[in-house]
Amino acid sequence: MDAPRGLRPDLLFFAAFFATLPLYSPNLTLFQDGFAAAEELMGPFVQSMLVSAALAGVALALASSRRGGAVFLGAPAVVGGSLLYVGGYGLFAAQLVLGWGAGPAAILAGAAVALGAAELCVAWGALLSCLGLRTALLCLALTVGGGSVIELLVSTVPAAVGAGVFALLLAAGVAVPCARALAGRLEADLTGEGAALAADAAAAEEAEGGAAEEALIVRRRDGESFPALVRRMVAVVAVPLAGLLVLGYITGVRKFMMFDMVYMETVGGVLAALIAVPLCMARTRRPLLPFFHQLILPSFALVLIVLNSFPEATPPLWFAAWLTYVFFALVGILALAGLCAMAHAREFPPALIYGLAVAGYAAVSLLGIFSGTTAPFQAHNGGPALLVVSTLYFAFLLAAGLTAGWRSGERASAPDATTALAERCERAAREAGLSPREGEILGYLGRGHSVAFIAKTLVISESTVRTHVKSIYRKLGVTSREDLIRFIDEERA
Repeated sequence: MDAPRGLRPDLLFFAAFFATLPLYSPNLTLFQDGFAAAEELMGPFVQSMLVSAALAGVALALASSRRGGAVFLGAPAVVGGSLLYVGGYGLFAAQLVLGWGAGPAAILAGAAVALGAAELCVAWGALLSCLGLRTALLCLALTVGGGSVIELLVSTVPAAVGAGVFALLLAAGVAVPCARALAGRLEADLTGEGAALAADAAAAEEAEGGAAEEALIVRRRDGESFPALVRRMVAVVAVPLAGLLVLGYITGVRKFMMFDMVYMETVGGVLAALIAVPLCMARTRRPLLPFFHQLILPSFALVLIVLNSFPEATPPLWFAAWLTYVFFALVGILALAGLCAMAHAREFPPALIYGLAVAGYAAVSLLGIFSGTTAPFQAHNGGPALLVVSTLYFAFLLAAGLTAGWRSGERASAPDATTALAERCERAAREAGLSPREGEILGYLGRGHSVAFIAKTLVISESTVRTHVKSIYRKLGVTSREDLIRFIDEERA
């Protein structure tokens, strides 16, 4: 496996955006703990923000499925979203500091911040989609860890100083996407890297007499309903996405402090980043995401299940409660990396991917806030109820890993391609005029990997892999996997 590469320095500014993103509830503790008026205004602000974010995310996804996602990466959309984001926070800060305004103004501020945040999530997602999975994982580990460190530092200074730092982070978090959008680079990056895929689509349509179902396109396929498109997308990253939603629910229910000094979610983000950095360097013959979700995370979950079995008020149980936040922070980092890899594959537009992620995360966070007011989550500070939720996710993760391993039948020890085999595949791809993506898939086919394995490795749907395989067969003049292997073997000469 290749080491992470292609990480641009400007992408590290995502740490500033992450440190101000209101969907992640620890980022709002500065306002909640540092200002007297927060008790009255925080509720309307947060509820309005989450409802608006959920609606905005769905609207972005629906619009991108009809028109493609490029419209949301232009300068008007990105700059407008940035103004709403900064302006909404400014309005809310003015209410807290100056003491003017009331609930309706807080609701307006929350809605403005949410609309801006949804657009900026799409813009940052498009920026990060230029990275492969390993590099995206490294970038997110560094930036999420860095953002969490910033949160820790801000929590130790007076509220006025923290507000000033937060304002600087706001400016830094919107600067990069605005600059790229004004220069026309966001749209260019999206269409440029997707040009080969678009060419494949046109060629497939022409070869099949215009049959749309045979063409790979970076938007809704002809005749495909929006729910069907969403199901196809969710099927690619179902397990990582489920973990992200559980993280949103748990952080919405209640925040826990460590030694009455710092929030455990923030500490968990720092430690999860320290775990994720070496993981992105791991060499594995399995697809990277399944390797994490079928081996690393289930092993982590088993440790937590054992620790949670100890009696109440014992050190192992306390350690498990703390370690659970590290676990879910790691799940969140891996889920975000999976979304970036999906956007990188260009099967779905970034506005669809990140719009649905924002909508889902906001919805479950709102559900978590409501759950926190119910009797089960009020008892014992919500610890037992959250333990049940966490254990259910642990069980789901273990079951999903076992089921996926049984279904795929793909051995983890599948041999890497030899240099000679790789050269034969590359030569065959050049001579047949295969696109870069088709050449990549040909390499996996030549090594004997299944369609399911290829889909998991490239973070695309199996139907998309099959479309590429049909195009490869047509261009090489073969009709079966056996013919393909013989064709590649004949390239020895």
